[in-house]
Order: sequence, then structure tokens, then C-alpha cells
Amino acid sequence: MRRLVLGADGGGSKTAARIASVGESGELERLGEGYGGPSNVRAVGRAHAEINLNVAIDAALRDAGVGDQRIDYAVLGLAGSSLPDVQAFITEWAARRGLATTVDIVHDADPVLAVGVPGGNGIALIVGTGSVAIGIDDGGERSVTGGWGHWFGDTGSGYDLGRRALAAVADAVDGIGPGTVLVERVLHRLGTDKPREMLLRLDEAVDVRREIAALAPVLLHAAADGDAVAHAIVDAAAESAAKLVQANATKLGFDADVPLAAAGGIVCKSALYRQLLIGKLDALGIRPRTFTVVSDPVEGCVVMARDRLLAATS
Repeated sequence: MRRLVLGADGGGSKTAARIASVGESGELERLGEGYGGPSNVRAVGRAHAEINLNVAIDAALRDAGVGDQRIDYAVLGLAGSSLPDVQAFITEWAARRGLATTVDIVHDADPVLAVGVPGGNGIALIVGTGSVAIGIDDGGERSVTGGWGHWFGDTGSGYDLGRRALAAVADAVDGIGPGTVLVERVLHRLGTDKPREMLLRLDEAVDVRREIAALAPVLLHAAADGDAVAHAIVDAAAESAAKLVQANATKLGFDADVPLAAAGGIVCKSALYRQLLIGKLDALGIRPRTFTVVSDPVEGCVVMARDRLLAATS
């Protein structure tokens, strides 16, 4: 009987799940995939995280058409999963639904490292709704910088960009700051032509954090179109993200040419953000010998599940 593995990548915006079979020589065949809403427990709560994980995984199982065959190994790369209470909750949920024979819950940067840097040793920078950098050296020591959450962290992230965009609109409307096309574009995105209704529109959102982060593309497009205020915000955000990488490299004693993998909607989808990020890294003395954009981190979860399955059965 074929061996099945499951990978799931969950963050502050969405959850992706993928089922694959493992051949005799370790080759992977993708069988099915599915998607759900965010599954960062700290951001959306246990109930919503569980629902969204189930939606994504159930859709992947249906797409794969594997019937009742049990999954041999699952790797879940979930934002916020390094916290003990989150680990315990996800472990209990996986056992309750009989997810797989073996289930590993890993930091969401681990799959990015698995497919983004040679040998899995280097730094992964995730810039999506939130932001975090994780490094693993040749000896297996790891260091995490950032990932503190939106209340007092997530610098350079989608949430950070959205928050700064709202502040720029408020300052422009009040005459405190310079004029910017963000006024018109942010109001349009929020479905109002009255600046003072921005708060009302945000209050109506089911997930305010996610709604603010959803303003990031508006800001990035305005910056790419040449708006000076928007460009300054993106520039500052890229510098914040670069500092996460620099701090991580310093903690682990990496050389300036440390391999770097980047994932997350902001850094993957915005060429301007990546360009500014590379420039900020260079100014900080970090010149990665490889810079890999990992747009499909769920594949890293699948690869990790395959490798761990083979190691356990060899």
C-alpha cells in the first residue's frame, strides 16, 4: 500500500494543506490540496483555527481521493505554534480527529528553510500578516527574532504596513502630514468616502487584524506608482524586516553571506518590497549568497513529512 504524507501551512491569512504519496525511492506525487482561512491560534482563537484547519485538510483529502486510508506522517507548520499552550491544543485536536499515525507541529519557518536554503541551515524570513525570522546553524542551534504579534511586534509585516497606511491617511486628512493618494485608495478599499468612517468600517470587520493587513497591497501599489508617503512607509518596513535578519545572523554567528529564504504574501508578491529589503540588508552588512523566494511553503511541510517518514522507517 502506498504511504501518504500530509503537509499543512497555516498563518494569519490562510491555511493550505496538501496530500502526497511517497514512492519506493522517496519520490513525491502530489494527490490533492485544499485551503481554509487563518489558523494562527493566537490571532484567531482556538475555535476558528480548528475550523480552518479542518476545512483545508478535509478539502485536500477529498481532492486526493484517498478514501479511508490513514495518513502515515503529517507535518503542520503553523504560525504561533512554538508556544506551549498552542502546541498542546493542536496536539489534542490532531489526536481527536485521528489526523495521522505521526504528527509533528513545527514553527512555520521550518518548512521555508527545508526547501529554501541548502541543507536547511540558514535564515528564513516570513513577512505576511505578521513577521518573523528564524535561523538554524550547522549544529542545529536555532534562533527566533520577531514573531511577537501585532500588539507590539510584527514590524515590517502586512499588519504593520496597513497600520501605517491608516495613520498616513489620518495625518493627511488632519493636515498634520503630507498629502497622499492613500487617502482615496484606502477609503475606497474600506468602502467609504468619509475618512471618519474608517473606524466604523474596521469595527465591522470580523477580524480587525486581518482587515488592517489587507490594506498592505493598497499601500504597496501606491508606493510602486510613485507616491512618496507610501514609498517611505514601505522603505521603513523593509528596514525593519532586514533588522530581524541581521539580529538573527548575529545571534547564531552567521557570516555575511548567510543563505536566506523569504516567504509570506508581502515579500513574495511585492517586487518593490524585495528590492528595498535586499538594499537594506546590504546596508546592514548582510549579503546572502542565496536568496530564495518560497511562494509555496506547504511543499516544505510535505518534504519534511516525507523525510521524517523515511527516517523513521529506514
